[in-house]
Amino acid sequence: PLASMSAGDAKAQDAFPTRGIMPKVETQALSFVRKNPTFDGRGTVVAILDTGVDPGAIGLQTTTDGKPKVIDVVDTTGSGDLDTSAVVDGKAGDGFVEITGASGKRFKLSDKWNNPTGKWHVGVKPEFELYTKGLTRFVKKERSRKFLEAQRKKESALAHQIALAEAKESADEKADGKGRSVDDLKASLEALRDLIKSYDYPG
Repeated sequence: PLASMSAGDAKAQDAFPTRGIMPKVETQALSFVRKNPTFDGRGTVVAILDTGVDPGAIGLQTTTDGKPKVIDVVDTTGSGDLDTSAVVDGKAGDGFVEITGASGKRFKLSDKWNNPTGKWHVGVKPEFELYTKGLTRFVKKERSRKFLEAQRKKESALAHQIALAEAKESADEKADGKGRSVDDLKASLEALRDLIKSYDYPG
């Protein structure tokens, strides 16, 4: 039989989907924690072997005493392996350390991170290696669409410049207002069209 419930317990019991996922009232876990507020696992490290976990989930951020809840994540499948043999030096800033990643991008890290050597291992991994096939197709389609929209505008602008340059014949050469010859403009247009035809977002 269930123990008598307070108004707070009854409200918690009626909440969905918490009640079905974590039946704290039925197991009397709520009343136990209220009577023993520090009996919540603090100071205990638990290792969980699972098919996957989202370290960014709200419920996995901090413990009841304010400490980071997830202290390490180990991928034993090999699918997330990343070559970090490249080493770079950090540059101290105002409250941060700046490093240049393997992709060439610059990152600002907290200067509170404990790294006495001042050296950082960096690596890069194509995003598509982390995606499902369906998500990969979707991302490639969207990135390609945005890329092509931008290039079509450039193509139209070049074609317009060529038309203007051809209309302004001079004794020396046909040129646009910036001094580019018609042949130069046509070469740029041809190169742009070749790029559009061959474009394939690499991830």
